[in-house]
Amino acid sequence: MDFNSIIDAIFINDFFTNWVPVIATLMIMSFLYRDNPLFKIGENIFIGIALGYMWTLLWDISVKPFFIMPLTDMFVEFHLSDLTIIFWFLLASTMLFRFNRKKAWVANYYFGFIFGYMAGMQIPIQVQNILMQSTSLMENVNKGSFYETSKWIVLVFGTFSALMYFFFSKPHKGILGKTARVGIVIMMIFFGAAFGSTVMGRVSLFIDRSILLVAHPFESMVSAGVIIVFLIVYFKFFHKEREFNDEGVL
Repeated sequence: MDFNSIIDAIFINDFFTNWVPVIATLMIMSFLYRDNPLFKIGENIFIGIALGYMWTLLWDISVKPFFIMPLTDMFVEFHLSDLTIIFWFLLASTMLFRFNRKKAWVANYYFGFIFGYMAGMQIPIQVQNILMQSTSLMENVNKGSFYETSKWIVLVFGTFSALMYFFFSKPHKGILGKTARVGIVIMMIFFGAAFGSTVMGRVSLFIDRSILLVAHPFESMVSAGVIIVFLIVYFKFFHKEREFNDEGVL
């Protein structure tokens, strides 16, 4: 029996496909009552699995093709462009200084360089994408429909008004002040829409977990009962509340 068969026998079975997702979901949801060890265990397991998966994924799609293979080819035939690989390797190696408190500042050079590099590369791309999206929205203005015309007005005047809110060289009085107040309304609408989109994303995750619990009623009821009993016993006999005095000091 090879290693893959052993892994399949351990993880691909009814227990892991039915019980583990339900137990993990209820462990995380136990935080809705209070912070407890079950939630911390589930949180750490999730973070550990996510980090392990991302490490193996990054190794296959980033480290191996862009560092290991070019480094191997470098010993066969060296090119002047291979110096960039050595430079990035030395720069990335400065992150190891984070393990030393006195020398941790050396890693700041890596952060400064990578942030500057990414900003210089991504800011022009993002600006071009925003301008392309904006111009594509204005293409249908000639159709003359109320929706297309109002969309163009909101896009242009809303952007201008929001920019005027951050114009601090003059006091926000008169036309400038009224325009800035319109910019505040535009920004609040944007923040509200962004918040609503975030909430809907979280609601969709909750719906997915609810469907999982409904699809496995026996496992859900048994796991919920065990978790409830554990929480009652833990908070009644093992957990001690911190005592504060009148000044809020332990």
